[in-house]
Amino acid sequence: MPKLIKNGEIIDNAYVWLDSNEQEVVSNGIVSVQKWLAEKDTIGSISGIWLDAGDGVECLSDINLDQFEVIGINFPAFADGRGFSYARLLKERLNYQGEIRALGNFIPDQLGYLLRVGFNSFQFNEGVDLEKALDLHRPFSVAYQGDVADPRPIFLRR
Repeated sequence: MPKLIKNGEIIDNAYVWLDSNEQEVVSNGIVSVQKWLAEKDTIGSISGIWLDAGDGVECLSDINLDQFEVIGINFPAFADGRGFSYARLLKERLNYQGEIRALGNFIPDQLGYLLRVGFNSFQFNEGVDLEKALDLHRPFSVAYQGDVADPRPIFLRR
């Protein structure tokens, strides 16, 4: 079973990322938001949805997000920062409290920043050493700016 990092631990991946709309939908699947929106009345039971870099979160504003155990955000390239904004918007504007998972082409060096905007699980591409990535999970002990966990800047946390 494939592994991932979730909440600071390496665990078995319980979900299947259906990264193609042609793949058969399974109950532990994470399907694209576009497929789910088009087939939500007939798609059946799924565990979550995933957003692609150009999808935005506006399409989810009238949706009850509590029905999803996980919302994934695909990074098509490690230099594409839209996923950072999507996670923060899911947390702060849409009040999503479930798992937000980074998918695709991000790199271990980005973990600290991904955590600050709301991600709590990381499904790397094959070939990434999860033990080494875990060392970068919390690269800083203190941050000057606020984040989704505590929006207060450091001078207000004293």
